[in-house]
Amino acid sequence: MKRIKRSFATCPVVVLAFLLATSAHLNDVQADENNGSKKLSGDTLLLYGRVERALKDLDGFLQAINFEKSAVIGTNYFAVSVGGIDAIRDLEEGRGVDPETFAALYAGFARPEVAKHLNLRKLEGTSGAVILKIEDADGRLRYKGTTVRLYSPTHLRELFLRRENFRNENDQQRRAVFAEYVFKRQRRLGRVRNKSDRSEVQELSDRYRKLQPLLNDLDSALRGEAATSSVLAGSNSQHFFGYSLGGIDVLADLSERHAVDPETLAAIYAERIADDYADAFRFLPGGGVEYNGEQIKLYSSDYLIKCFKQRDRLVLQSYLR
Repeated sequence: MKRIKRSFATCPVVVLAFLLATSAHLNDVQADENNGSKKLSGDTLLLYGRVERALKDLDGFLQAINFEKSAVIGTNYFAVSVGGIDAIRDLEEGRGVDPETFAALYAGFARPEVAKHLNLRKLEGTSGAVILKIEDADGRLRYKGTTVRLYSPTHLRELFLRRENFRNENDQQRRAVFAEYVFKRQRRLGRVRNKSDRSEVQELSDRYRKLQPLLNDLDSALRGEAATSSVLAGSNSQHFFGYSLGGIDVLADLSERHAVDPETLAAIYAERIADDYADAFRFLPGGGVEYNGEQIKLYSSDYLIKCFKQRDRLVLQSYLR
């Protein structure tokens, strides 16, 4: 895999984290907000519903075994794709958060028990619309006084690699992957290994195996009927945030909007970009990143709100079908 070009030898993690945090400031990012509601065909909507229900069911299982502790409302598609994330612990320890949690917090979709500790307030505008306002003058979102930032590039690389390993088609090798993952998480939780761990390994291995053909079918359907594209590398080209919205045209976002969704931004900083596109990216001094000479950022908070509402509409439509 080609590495993204840098304008200097190294790019400190702390600088990258700062850029990713500031890229979502409510008043700084002015992305094009023309987000037309996607209309999927009946067949594609049916596939969408199957994937959504499978992911929601998997999310419930991950919560039941304490592998997933979400800080946001609704299913965290990125977290589910990598075997669950303890976003509450991440916030409490100030270690940074996953890309979907990061975006949802800035868009005002924090769970009530989390929202009360954020410096983000919801106000009603003159037209009755809800306005989000960060109380601190510097515009940075904070949880209990600590700036909310994205995971480091190193940690993001680990998560994308984990997702890729979960897709191993060899049953024995896939179970070995999940065994290593489960036992590592159990140690972190302070749990003593027991017979139930083996059933969790098998359960997770089976659930992710059954999920893959559903994702493949949805991916093909979206690419066949909508302007959908991705720049993620290899088998990581499965774009969970994009699936949740009924597809995202990432190449158009890069060229026209100069802003991208949270999962694509995370993949860029993790350098999990397909070789066909890697040469178009360049890291800048201070941690910024360019695509074909234009600096890119995360979607604005207003656009992220529209994205999450679009997801809610599609989920409802799929359940009513």
